[in-house]
Amino acid sequence: MLTEAQINRLNEKLNEQKMENEKVLQGENSESVPEEGTGELSSYDNHPADRATELSERETDAALNNQAQAQNEQIEKALQAIKNGTYGICEVCGKEIPYERLELVPETLRCTDHAEADVQDDVETAEEDVLDPGIGADRGNEEEVIYDKEDTWESISGHGTSQTPSDVPEEERVYHETNNGPDKA
Repeated sequence: MLTEAQINRLNEKLNEQKMENEKVLQGENSESVPEEGTGELSSYDNHPADRATELSERETDAALNNQAQAQNEQIEKALQAIKNGTYGICEVCGKEIPYERLELVPETLRCTDHAEADVQDDVETAEEDVLDPGIGADRGNEEEVIYDKEDTWESISGHGTSQTPSDVPEEERVYHETNNGPDKA
């Protein structure tokens, strides 16, 4: 069981981290390009790499803001658990969370056995809505027929192949006589 001194120390760490995250969210630590633009009237004379750098910095800032926001939500839950007296107890199994884990990740509410249950693997990006998972992907339908390379060959060979007499070496060529030729009987 956590001692009062340990809980106080972890409470301080949570509040310090929350303040750091608030600074990130307010943009106090950001040295990158402002959200509205570069301040230039025209991008005509800018090198494309400069624009890419600006975009990369904006994406980095957005990712840091999202991370800070998510961590603050977890911190709020942990602070509420301290007030409720349930801090340090896994919300899934009810076992005590080791102090060492709480020192490293003070906002956690789960033991190491259940930490992965917090990760959402089913979150899809916008691109995943339009992308085909491809051959071999588990689509949840066991009886689905997969269109493989043999099926592809059957489909395209019906339109002809490039194996014409000119593709065969001279000594192997065999021409079939027609009824209109000189050997007509």
